[in-house]
Amino acid sequence: MVSPRIGVRNGILFDGENLGPAMKTLDWIRASQAILFEASIVPAFVGTAAAVGAGASFEPFRFGLILVSLVGIQAGANLFKGFYEGQDRSAPPSSEGSWFAFDSAAATKLTRDPRTVLLVGYACFGLGALAGLGLVVVTRNPLLLAFGLAGAFLAWSYSSPPLKLSYRGIGEIATFLAFGPIMTVGATVAFGGEGLVPSFLASVVLGLLAAAISFARYFPNRDEDLSKGKRTPVTILGAHRAKVIFVGILSLPVAVGIAWLPVRGGILWIVVLAAFVILVIRSFPDNLGPSERYDVTIALTIACHVFAGVGLVLNFSLGL
Repeated sequence: MVSPRIGVRNGILFDGENLGPAMKTLDWIRASQAILFEASIVPAFVGTAAAVGAGASFEPFRFGLILVSLVGIQAGANLFKGFYEGQDRSAPPSSEGSWFAFDSAAATKLTRDPRTVLLVGYACFGLGALAGLGLVVVTRNPLLLAFGLAGAFLAWSYSSPPLKLSYRGIGEIATFLAFGPIMTVGATVAFGGEGLVPSFLASVVLGLLAAAISFARYFPNRDEDLSKGKRTPVTILGAHRAKVIFVGILSLPVAVGIAWLPVRGGILWIVVLAAFVILVIRSFPDNLGPSERYDVTIALTIACHVFAGVGLVLNFSLGL
């Protein structure tokens, strides 16, 4: 007789008593989509670098509050997405086990009662909101409250009822605003508002790349999304036309960077980003059918965002 603690995960037999805690931790990390936390961390660094590069003083405590606020709210929103999308089992998960594509089954398998996931999401979201309020108090800048409320609203509404923006074909607009201008310019405002123009230009770059990450994650889930009646660019346009739009969104930041050059924009991040865009395009599976795995494409799209962010920080700090 097999012990109930013995199970199979990804074709490998494991002992739940010995590996349970470690595996459970990995499950929570994957379900919270922690690999995407860089989408919040990068704007915090870039927005801060824009302000410091323009003459503002760097304050570690203030920066820490920014990071906790942005990552906490994103973690909560990701768990909300996992919970609400996991409730609809009209189709099997298209990306079960993936760390890069969205796995709609990841969150609901964490506990016996899936509502626990929702409670953890509330806790993360609340922690982020509390840090944001602390930032408003520390800076004595009520404008930050408007940035925080706008960001929290978009994060909550992306997959949570009643709006469920990602089900209505406008999820990428919300992603662009939240992970672009709101986070990046908000970080600059938190340090006094110096460097707002370069911060805004950088926020357009980061917002477009964040939208591209979200866009790329729709390709492997096309069948599941169709079954759920979810309107995404891929279900609306079809995979081939959606790929053209995706490549356009991914390439636009390079054009923004080139247009930025005459007003003292840096060139290093543009070159690096252009190289990664080419790698992303080449990584697309030849067969764009929904059964294909897109993990490499999604991972490279995330890398575009990370390296563009690093390049922008170097631009603001060293003029590269």
